[in-house]
Amino acid sequence: MVRLISVHVAKAGGSSTRELLRAAFGSRFMEDYNDNPADPVSRRTLDPAGYARLRYAMPDDKSCIHGHFHPAKYNIADDMFLFTMLRHPVDNIMSIFWFWKTFSAGTEPLHSYFLAQNLSVVETAKLPILRRLFSETYFGGFDMSRFNLVGRHEAREDTLHTLSQRIGIPFDVTIRENVTPDSGERLAMAENPMLRRQLEDVLADDIRFYERYAR
Repeated sequence: MVRLISVHVAKAGGSSTRELLRAAFGSRFMEDYNDNPADPVSRRTLDPAGYARLRYAMPDDKSCIHGHFHPAKYNIADDMFLFTMLRHPVDNIMSIFWFWKTFSAGTEPLHSYFLAQNLSVVETAKLPILRRLFSETYFGGFDMSRFNLVGRHEAREDTLHTLSQRIGIPFDVTIRENVTPDSGERLAMAENPMLRRQLEDVLADDIRFYERYAR
């Protein structure tokens, strides 16, 4: 059986992908949310040099690892398939913003800070961890050519069909999990051209990263 390492980037369809992979791999599936790069007190944030020395091996009884982690956490062998899915940074930060707004209490330090400061979406985008969520927080210093597939959330089903074909395992691509609900206010924000231009300026590094690597 193929061995798959799947990096779950926040609000880019990773929760749905997690459940799809869990269903496909069964007992050989493993989730890893212990080293979230977007957590200000994670090892990746506090001690990036120490984190870079981790190089964990995939357990012998597992064939798939999926979660929030920098890909350098694992020793990625030549026969492993490395996968992630990205979302356009402007839409991604809007999704994070509205997802966090749905909770009255912070679930992690960055979320708690967001709520305490009542940040706008532009202010949220300017937080260093989120401003370069792709280019630094999740993938900084990693050779992206090592990924076998970097998909686009905007073409989620096509991405997952491609992944299924490439690794030879069927998926139920209709599985959806942790989807931020739409609202009139959210849709109005997404369609505001001035706001989108502001966010494009703030997130310029990640937009370049997305356009270069997401297929």
